[in-house]
Amino acid sequence: MKKILLLSTFICFQTAFSQVSLENNKLVKDGVKYKYSKYEQVLQNSEARDYFKKARTNKTAGEVFAYAGGFSLGFGIGQIISNGKTRTSDLGYYGTITTKPNNSGAWTAIGIGAGLIGIGIPFAVAANKNAKKALEIENGGATAFQPYFKLETAGNGMALSYNF
Repeated sequence: MKKILLLSTFICFQTAFSQVSLENNKLVKDGVKYKYSKYEQVLQNSEARDYFKKARTNKTAGEVFAYAGGFSLGFGIGQIISNGKTRTSDLGYYGTITTKPNNSGAWTAIGIGAGLIGIGIPFAVAANKNAKKALEIENGGATAFQPYFKLETAGNGMALSYNF
């Protein structure tokens, strides 16, 4: 009896440690960390590879939008800070002149940057979703049976249905 328990415990731990997981944007399998670009060496299931390929594509697109948006946002804020509020210039014999800087271009850059960052967020969410789905498929997670409740309206009434 002790041998059976020991063997079953060993098998449980072995399967737990041989699964693929994500840790700080790196794939971990058998204690070894792999970059996203090495996913073909880590994932054995072709369907999991397809999902992870989508995740990499979405991650790249999201990063492009996020970096461009961050640069534009930072550039606009830098322009506003460097321009200050007003400038006074001494014209010598003719007196002084006070000018107020035009920050409309800087505010446009800030708006474009915020918009680009906003565009990048759905790509990052999709990348995370596809990566988790790929790991679930690779590790043999149950994906076939996912029942859910649905609130439906038909004519004058409402119905709660259980779909599976």
